[in-house]
Order: sequence, then C-alpha cells, then structure tokens
Amino acid sequence: MNMPVEGSTPPSGPARAETVASSATPSFSRGGSLIAWLPRALFIVTVLYGAVLFWIAPRPPLGDFAQHVGQVALLRDLLDHASPWKNIVHINLFTPYLIGYALALPLAYVMPVAAAVKLLMMLSYLGFVASCVGFRRHLNGDPRLDVLFVPGFFGVSFAWGLFTFLVAAPVGMLFMWLAHRFATTPSVRLGVGVFLAGTVMFFSHALVFLFACAVGVGFVLVKQRSLASKMRALAPFVPLGLLCIAYAIWSHTSSSLAGEVITAHDDFDWGWTNWKRVFSLPVLVWGPTKESAMFLPVVALMAAVPWLWRDRINPDRAAVVPFLVVAIVWLLAPSTAVGTVFLYQRFALFLLPAYALMFAVPKPSHAASTAASTPLLRSLRGPVLQFAIIAGCWIFLADQAVRLHRFVAENAALDQLLAKTEPGQRALNLVFDRGSDAYRTPGAYMHQAVWYQAEKHGFVDLNFAVFVAPIVRFRPEQFALQPSRLEESPQAFDWKMDHGRMYRYFFVHKEGPLPANFFANDECDVALVINSGAWSLYERRTCR
Repeated sequence: MNMPVEGSTPPSGPARAETVASSATPSFSRGGSLIAWLPRALFIVTVLYGAVLFWIAPRPPLGDFAQHVGQVALLRDLLDHASPWKNIVHINLFTPYLIGYALALPLAYVMPVAAAVKLLMMLSYLGFVASCVGFRRHLNGDPRLDVLFVPGFFGVSFAWGLFTFLVAAPVGMLFMWLAHRFATTPSVRLGVGVFLAGTVMFFSHALVFLFACAVGVGFVLVKQRSLASKMRALAPFVPLGLLCIAYAIWSHTSSSLAGEVITAHDDFDWGWTNWKRVFSLPVLVWGPTKESAMFLPVVALMAAVPWLWRDRINPDRAAVVPFLVVAIVWLLAPSTAVGTVFLYQRFALFLLPAYALMFAVPKPSHAASTAASTPLLRSLRGPVLQFAIIAGCWIFLADQAVRLHRFVAENAALDQLLAKTEPGQRALNLVFDRGSDAYRTPGAYMHQAVWYQAEKHGFVDLNFAVFVAPIVRFRPEQFALQPSRLEESPQAFDWKMDHGRMYRYFFVHKEGPLPANFFANDECDVALVINSGAWSLYERRTCR
C-alpha cells in the first residue's frame, strides 16, 4: 500500500481531476492496476479505430468529398501552370475555406491528392479529440467521458463529406479553449490571441467561426461580472465581427453571383416542416438517415452516465455555454440558407463533446464515502458503464467499417469507366440514382464522377467552382455554361440547352438503361463506351 510522502502537496488542476476520477471508479484489486489503465487504453484504441475509417474506401461514399479532392487537384494544376482549365476558372483566396485547402495542397505534392485530403481529415479528427481532451482538462472535467468526443466526427458531416467543416472543427475547439482562458483572466496578450485565432478560424470555415465566436461571447458574459468588464472583454470579438460583415458584403456583390446557378441553390428552409427536428440532433450524431436512430440507446446511455456516476455540473458555470449554444443552433438555426445546406444538422458534431464538457467528477469526499458504503457490485457500476459506452462506440465504428467495405465492392465499376477515359477532358455527371445500398446514405453517388477530375486532370460538371466559397471558382463569364439544374433533375438533360457539345464524356449512374434518344441531337455522335453495373460511360465522338 502506497503511503503519502510527508510534506508532499496534493495534486491540483488537471492532475487532480484525473486522480479524483480514478478514485470515483473503485478498482478490482487494491493495486488498482486494471481499472487504472484499462479504460484509458480502450479509449485510445477507440480513437485509433476511428482513424482507420478514412483509409478503407479508395473513393469514399462521402457526399461532397470527391468535389473537395477535385478542388485540391485543380488548385495544384493551376499553381503549376499545367491546368487546361485556366481559361474558365481562377483561384479565389478570399474564402473561409482557405485553411483546409492550403493544408491539403503541400501534401498533394508528395502523395496522391485523395490520400492528401484523407490524411488531413484523419489529422483533423485526431486533433479534434485531442483538443476536446485538452479543453476538458482545462475545465477539470471528468476524463471518463472522453469517449463522447469520438462518434460525432463520423456522423452527418462525415457522411456528407463536409471536408472544410471537419477540418475547422479542431480549430473551433481550440478557439473556445483560448476564449475561456481570456474570459477568465482578460489580458491584452490573450485578447490579441483571441483575435488572431479567430481570424484563422474564419478562414477555416465561416459556420464554425460563428459557432465558436458565439461560445466565446457567452464565456465573457458569464465570467465577467460588471457591465464595464464585459464590454472590455468583448473587444477582441469586434474586429472578428467586422471581418465577417466584410466577407458577407463582398460575397453578395461578387460578380460571380450573377450566374443563374447561384439562384438555383439560394433556397431558404427553416427545417421545421414537422416536429422530428426536436429529436434530430441525437440521431445525426451517428449519421444522416433514419437508420441512425438504432444508436439512440447508445446516446441515451452516454447522456445518463454522468448522472449515474453522480458527477456534478461544473462549478465553473461557463462550462455549460457550449451546450447551450449547440441547443440554440439545434432549435433556431435554419436547415438551408445562402446556398448552404445542412446548416444546423452539421453541428451534431459538437453535441456530445459540449455535453461532456459540462460535468466535473464528484468531490473526493463524496466519491470515497460512496465507494466505502456500497457493496462490490454497486461499486463496479462506474467501470461497467464506462466499458458500455466504449462498446457502443465500437459497435458504431464497426458498422461504419463494414458499410465502407461494402461500398468499395459496390462501386468497383467506376474503376472500369475511369480506365476507358483519356485525361484532361470535360465531363458531365448525370446521377439518376444517388443512394447507396451498401453504405446506406442518400448522397453517396452524387459526385463520384468528379474522381475523373481528381485523378485524370479533367473537369466535371456540376462543379464546386460554381459556388462562392471554394478556392477555385468559375470566371464570371463562364457561369452561364454551368448545368446546375441537372444535379436535381438529370432526366431534364437537353443537348442544346445544356451545351452537350462541349463535353467529351458523360458519366451516368442509373439502374437500368437510359432512354434510346436521351443524347439525341443533330450535331454530334454519342456512343456508349462501357456499361458496368449501375455505371455507364458515354463519349461524344465525331461532330458535324
């Protein structure tokens, strides 16, 4: 039995929190060896398990992912003066997506572009978990809840391939950590740090920027007592607000917005067509479909364990602010606005981390008295519950892995189509069937044809270059050529209206054959090159 050394001081801060958490979960033996290290080891294994998911599918079924890879490939070729598309697109540096693309670019020079983007996403995931753990330690939170930082990264934002949002997530968490320090002890040095970190966060992703700034302002309002001190502490947020306003004005007046394609994507939807929204975020933590509701018992258990462990709400009441802001976004933010979809839905990423950050471990005296006065079976409640929530994460990650493996087989035909193409051509993506039975998401095939752009220096429409935020955008005079309506209604393709003559290849994803006259025109011959599974590749050949 270890005896305290005379004259030693008890641990404080994060070390004290970890010690208290250990005392709150009694060991199987006096040595405490098993319970002391096994849950932490399993947490680390869980985190590493998640890191493997990024590498299972060569071309992941993650909604927009292929478009982001295509953007990085296009950016690299433009900077190398090797792009055949320099006359229709240009580089846009004033973008809130800048950091993600800027970090992926140097990686793309030493590895395939897809691998570069996957590596950055994996590092962002690890950075997100690490920043959550660091912030939790700063708040003296309960380390047994760290596993709650894992699953949300693989939820709705992952399934839709929201690359820049996911890359910005750890930046947002680090900003909130810094903002809490500043709100606790304001200083000029920390205030400058908040401004600089906020600027980096803005150029990482505007939505993460708005969310984290709202949390930072909430910290100031809770931590500072007098009105004067609140106003002084809000000073670093003023230039950040002006930056946001400047970008909003610029993007609204940008000549690129003159294209009709933007109007087609400028719908506004509150997402309150029914009351399902009230229950949506706990489902969206796990994915974008109704099937994700199968993990609701896991999220319910995760929500219950701090109360079953008799954790207390953090004495630092500012620790509740992130969860309150998530709740406000959940209930009040729109679903679609300004050409951006899945607005409130994507913040499911922060739901479980914000919840975990609210709690601190029981006071040492309470934990010790509980352990001493309860039978063995009751004393094991803590570790059993901890193993249960870790097991829930493993089941979820295993389900993701199986679905990704199945998608690889389901989408194997795309390899055959790409092998039949020549590089550097323009292509049209016609997706009649978006969903994947293997991965079980509604948008898995939306942009799979853009792998032709990412891997063979082509250019595929619909292209993210049409939007305001991406780093490579259409030149203003090229917007009229963008066939945006075909994204929603490929059956509406018209050779004349959609400028069919300018495309060399047509990638078609459809169960069953196309109508015999689908490409009918009086200008060019269009021939079927290959049909494999649901994929078909057509080629424009001789033109009159």
